[in-house]
Amino acid sequence: MSGQVMNEIEDHVPALRRHAYRLSGTQDRANDLVQDTLLKAISKQDKFEEGTSLKAWLHRILFNTFISEVRRIKTRGHHVDWDDLGDVYGHGSNQMARLQLRDADRVLDELPEQERQAILLTTVDEMSYQDAAKFMNVEIGTVKSRVGRARRKMREMVGQIEAREHVSRFVTEAG
Repeated sequence: MSGQVMNEIEDHVPALRRHAYRLSGTQDRANDLVQDTLLKAISKQDKFEEGTSLKAWLHRILFNTFISEVRRIKTRGHHVDWDDLGDVYGHGSNQMARLQLRDADRVLDELPEQERQAILLTTVDEMSYQDAAKFMNVEIGTVKSRVGRARRKMREMVGQIEAREHVSRFVTEAG
């Protein structure tokens, strides 16, 4: 890996952090995941093929590292960070934003894995369709159709959530 490519890795750190945060759910775990990813990328730099997508290669390392961590957690149990519990118990400043984020997470979780991965890579991680296709090892048209289906399903699910909330508010106000 050339020195220029090593310098380019730094440009990808913000996208890696966003992807890691989405996967892990906490800032501390995301930072650890990104650090592990960068360490692996540097130690395995001879495996990187010049002319291929550095971004896709880094995101693949990050995702594989995350999967390995999930497997380890299944055998060891889950670690709870006490610093993160403050927000759970209402110390946060914007409960409406939390509710919206909860709904967005619920909608994303209901998507099939392939569609969820496609929408997250292209929106949250800001990957191009081409890079996402390389990362997912599929054709670019497949990524586009998965993103389209994911967006359509998300709109439908959000509409259902809003309708339930509207009915709930109406019943509460009427009662």
